[in-house]
Amino acid sequence: MVFHGDYEVEFEIYEKGEGEVFPRLIGRMAAVSPHDAKIRWTENHEIEEERFNKIYALFPPNPQ
Repeated sequence: MVFHGDYEVEFEIYEKGEGEVFPRLIGRMAAVSPHDAKIRWTENHEIEEERFNKIYALFPPNPQ
């Protein structure tokens, strides 16, 4: 997926813990890229470094 730098979209922020099969939705963040969304969300929520690698941002699927 390609994102255009001229606008922001809303990403879903997920965290997958040790032993969990499915990640859990922990929030949403508007950004220009998944990495930008992850950085913004973790900074706003003061996430410690050990949790940072367990968190990721995904563009939500279109509702059918």
